[in-house]
Amino acid sequence: MYNKLATIDEKGVSHSRYATYSHETDPYGRARLAFYFSMIQEAAGLHAAIRGLSITAMMDEGKTWVITRNRVTVHRYVRWGEVVNVKTWAAKPVRLHLPRIIEGYDSDGVLLFESTTLWAILDMESGRPQRPEGYSTRMILPDEGDERHPTTISIPKAIEKDEALVVVGRSAVNPTYDDTDRNRHVNNVSYLNWALGALPAALRDGYNICSIDASYLRQTYLDDKLTVLTWAAGAEVLCGDEPTLLHQIVRGEGEVVYQASSVWRRREAFRA
Repeated sequence: MYNKLATIDEKGVSHSRYATYSHETDPYGRARLAFYFSMIQEAAGLHAAIRGLSITAMMDEGKTWVITRNRVTVHRYVRWGEVVNVKTWAAKPVRLHLPRIIEGYDSDGVLLFESTTLWAILDMESGRPQRPEGYSTRMILPDEGDERHPTTISIPKAIEKDEALVVVGRSAVNPTYDDTDRNRHVNNVSYLNWALGALPAALRDGYNICSIDASYLRQTYLDDKLTVLTWAAGAEVLCGDEPTLLHQIVRGEGEVVYQASSVWRRREAFRA
């Protein structure tokens, strides 16, 4: 079934294609960042599924996948109707993480976005992360000599909040059933939507994200009481040339479950 949705070439790189539907675009007819995040998730899932490591197969073994980090650079946001060609490959394990690289291209082969993700394998009963080496072997990585598809990835430093930042936005969030996925926890795309949904419309009208680094620190569930916080070096940052923001989602009285840093550019600065 999965082979009808994606293919894996002789180098161990998975290829899949996605159409940009109107509901995936913003008021300017450009793709929402959540669409790129959804493709990243889908391409990774299809690649794993073809290798026999789908969520369903993993659960049969008492294990599951969770994403722990996603660093994305955006070069262009596609328009409604465009097709995005996505390629992805797995990298060597780093401690308890399985890294993965995902790239999206337009129909002319021009790079749209690039992402480096970190994934963990959890034991469903204990909730503890498992050693990933055996799963990496089953995934089948590109050859070490393949310079175009590197498999050695360094884990970036943890995202830290500068003490000089101030809160420039706050909103409450209650997860709904539609925010959850096969793991019965909130899906990573919902965190992004909550973080961006808390921002002023004026910022969203004038700017788009050119890079974002997101850390998924704790799982969250239905009935959790969450608060979305936006931090910046003052409210005037929101109308600067290249706003830099810190996004947090907090559970209860202060448990940070999601933290991301984002850099924005004016819409006209992106390729047409």
